[in-house]
Amino acid sequence: MIADQWEYRYRAARSDKPREVQDDGDTVLMLLDQGLNGRAEEPLRLADVFAPERKQHGGEETAAFAAEVFGEVEERFRAAGRRWPFVVVTEMVQGRHEASEGRSFVRYVAHVWARDTGEYLNEAIADFLSLHPEWGKGVSAKAARENG
Repeated sequence: MIADQWEYRYRAARSDKPREVQDDGDTVLMLLDQGLNGRAEEPLRLADVFAPERKQHGGEETAAFAAEVFGEVEERFRAAGRRWPFVVVTEMVQGRHEASEGRSFVRYVAHVWARDTGEYLNEAIADFLSLHPEWGKGVSAKAARENG
């Protein structure tokens, strides 16, 4: 269930910050341009993407595919000398989340588009996963909304 009706829109880039927990098929660490020289770095769960966890069957393959999808967009932007390759719209939801997130009952899910082509990256990853039903599904943003 959506906690309130606020949606937030950002120009964004994937973070290159080293960290213990790496991006997987449905979560990505993003640097968000908030305007007025404000930046935030947040791990965002991709809305309506049902990816297995890295240690589950298909998890590594999904993480690699997601990295490739994001990487292709980033490469086009680097080649053009542009900085912010993504448009991100987040929404706050209440529900289950990983304890390591350090948030109580709140999470942000994200819809991500390539700024140059309008490609909806969530859909590209979800379509890839639909080709592999044998991998099962991880905890999804949709499940978080439904269980909130």
